[in-house]
Amino acid sequence: MKRIGNARILQRCVQAASLVLFIALLLLTAWPLADAWLPQDAFLRLDPLAALLVPAAAREWIARLWPGLLVIAASVVFGRVFCGYICPMGITLDIARWCSRFFFGRAAHAARPSLSPHWRRVKYLILTAMAVAAALGVNMLFWGSPIALITRLYALLLHPLLLLAGSTTLELGQPVLASLGLSGLEYANIAPRRFDTLYFILAFFAILFALERVRPRFWCRYLCPAGALLGLVSHRPFWRRGVTRCTGCDECARQCPTGAIMPGGLTCRHGECIACRSCVDACPVKGVAFTFSAGEARPESVERKSAGGESACPALRCGHLPSRRALLGAAGTGALLTGIQYSGRGSFLVAESLGNPWSEALIRPPGALPEAAFLDRCIRCGQCMKVCPENALQPAWFEAGVEGMFSPVLVPRRGPCEPDCNACGAVCPTQAIQFLPLEEKHWAKAGTAVVLHHRCLAWAEDRRCMVCQEVCPFGSVRIVQKEGQAVPVPVVDPMRCFGCGYCEHHCPTNAPSIRVEPLNALRRADGRYRDAARDLGYTLEPGAHGSAPPEDAAGPPDSDLPPGFSP
Repeated sequence: MKRIGNARILQRCVQAASLVLFIALLLLTAWPLADAWLPQDAFLRLDPLAALLVPAAAREWIARLWPGLLVIAASVVFGRVFCGYICPMGITLDIARWCSRFFFGRAAHAARPSLSPHWRRVKYLILTAMAVAAALGVNMLFWGSPIALITRLYALLLHPLLLLAGSTTLELGQPVLASLGLSGLEYANIAPRRFDTLYFILAFFAILFALERVRPRFWCRYLCPAGALLGLVSHRPFWRRGVTRCTGCDECARQCPTGAIMPGGLTCRHGECIACRSCVDACPVKGVAFTFSAGEARPESVERKSAGGESACPALRCGHLPSRRALLGAAGTGALLTGIQYSGRGSFLVAESLGNPWSEALIRPPGALPEAAFLDRCIRCGQCMKVCPENALQPAWFEAGVEGMFSPVLVPRRGPCEPDCNACGAVCPTQAIQFLPLEEKHWAKAGTAVVLHHRCLAWAEDRRCMVCQEVCPFGSVRIVQKEGQAVPVPVVDPMRCFGCGYCEHHCPTNAPSIRVEPLNALRRADGRYRDAARDLGYTLEPGAHGSAPPEDAAGPPDSDLPPGFSP
């Protein structure tokens, strides 16, 4: 087995620490102490692509994203070190490649399909299209941001699978626990988490992992727009690869995971180099080093290759960049996609009006910005969905059009919105969901509950039911006697309804008979919900009203069954 050099050991240690920290912050997202030493969304704040494109689309600077600018500045000095050591997407791809080699064996270099060098230009074209769209006010970051994409994988797919495995293990291990006398664990329960769009996430990453068999770091080499951005600013970094001795064995080029080293071992695409230093360990004569003075030494055994005053490891003179015609085509594509999204019948990127059809399922979490501003900021990372204690936030499909895909929507049937929870705003890296103090969050009306008379047990079947009235924390549901109805029926007071969804979640009918819709939802950019709600006449204080008794409370129910159940 080939010995692993010190450079690779250092890289793997840093990668392991970075991935452990990334997963730990993700798992501890809802833990209050997690933010005491490092923000839960620290890795998302480091996204260099988000630091530039999200403020451009939103037309305002977002203070939380300043660490991304530090990554760009560091790349000018040290090259794409972030890609090689810190980025959880790259680390996950490395793990997928190692697992692939373990289960299927190492793919022979000669057996790999031949790829044109022009493939490297694809990521620059994607970056150009996304930058033009952002300049025109459309956020397309969620299709290509590596940090947001990998966060979605871990938060919405791998974390629920881990919880499912733990729950299954606990259930299967009950006989063992009982035999050991650990009776307390017999009542332990791991709540499952379920999310939509999982098959899309699974298919997307299955393709990326499969492409690791074609080329190592295929995403980083050919597709990643963040890598393209860092490659542009690190075309000739201060700290870079240099060659002092070379035998022309090409071992360094074969070991390079991004194919940055050209045949011969002397020429390097520094904008493609992730500074992993595999070439340092691979060189049989120890003639490769990363220094701040790289390029001043001459190779001792192949001086003819560096004749004419070239450095020992010159940068490839922009040969990997797209042509002007290709860049114009990418810019035109970005503009075209922007125009299509603006002109769509259900587009929410334009001013909201009666002409804009609004899906009944499009309920945003409390504190979400007005829809157009929300879509400009949201990077679809899934942090808010993962942190929601009731699993109420789900990734959208087409409720808000194509431009709103994978953005968070409140699904009350899956879980209600806790009145005393503001975790989603606390972890949002772009503040598309504002962090609201609880006294403000209680007034951030998400929607209004509507009773569906044709389904309701009381309205349609004359069967007593008080579930929605009993569970409502805002006291907005009253049980009243209506003319022509044999039993009292539920009625919603819209001035007290917050839209939390407790009524819909606990409704005993299979298809809910009471449903929250985005009626009269408050969406404000200034975060002043309490004043706005009071001006509109709302009284949205949880627990202030209590559960109102039925208006016909002259006698007990018709049966001995508890409230909410009918004979």
